[in-house]
Amino acid sequence: MGVLSGKVAIVTGAGQGIGKATALRLAREGADVVVAEYNMETARAAASDIRALGRHALAYHIDVSDVKMVRKMAKDVVERFGRIDILVNNAGVSEIKPFMEITEVDWDRITRVNEKGLFFCLQAVAAQMIEQVPEEVKKAGKADRSYGKIVNLTSISGQRGRPLHPHYAASKAAVISITQSAALALAPYGINVNAVSPGVVKTPLWKQLDAERARLTGARPGESMEAFLEKVPLRRAALPEDVAAAIFFLCSPESDMVTGHTLNVDGGYEMH
Repeated sequence: MGVLSGKVAIVTGAGQGIGKATALRLAREGADVVVAEYNMETARAAASDIRALGRHALAYHIDVSDVKMVRKMAKDVVERFGRIDILVNNAGVSEIKPFMEITEVDWDRITRVNEKGLFFCLQAVAAQMIEQVPEEVKKAGKADRSYGKIVNLTSISGQRGRPLHPHYAASKAAVISITQSAALALAPYGINVNAVSPGVVKTPLWKQLDAERARLTGARPGESMEAFLEKVPLRRAALPEDVAAAIFFLCSPESDMVTGHTLNVDGGYEMH
């Protein structure tokens, strides 16, 4: 019996990388997990791994930028599991492209998923979490424990300008702002909203970004990542499990007094 026993979690983009590591960590801690994913092949594989841990899992196809699909997902999860206790807003997209070459199509593709999709997933799940809050808590406008945990994935790119992916950086800066706004809006219901901000993580996305940067700069694959890691105090890239550990903390009862916070998991690159 883990500390999340009896909890139902939705993890978006959970088919690989940080999302999959998070889904598995929450399952190990006792949660049943909805693998909300665009790629159903990876979703089914992740769900199978969760079931192997003895937990219930649902592979659920979703395009988080489609608000109707998002609202239907929240409804379907409640019909299947009866409640939603945790949301990890992990789904996201990125690309490397020089500042002056960003098009309207590029901008909309990134922000539609990273910003719009994240906000409406949060809103839909928060509505269900509020429904689950006891009436006496709603009337009091405060709670002595948490009635829901929401964790949004931002990035160190959202904390500083990025000339080779300004649209991505802007979308991740928006995630930090959305997190703070949601934390204030949901505090009267005892719902915690926080963010995790990874740096370099050994995932397929980072491998893709490194290859794109190499094509732009003429560097060999891996060279730009190595140069970046030289600036990281711990001098290494994170593993998906490192980020999942931070997310788990923010989903656990140990973080009941933490809300509106962005936790960096970047080896010390950003210190503030």
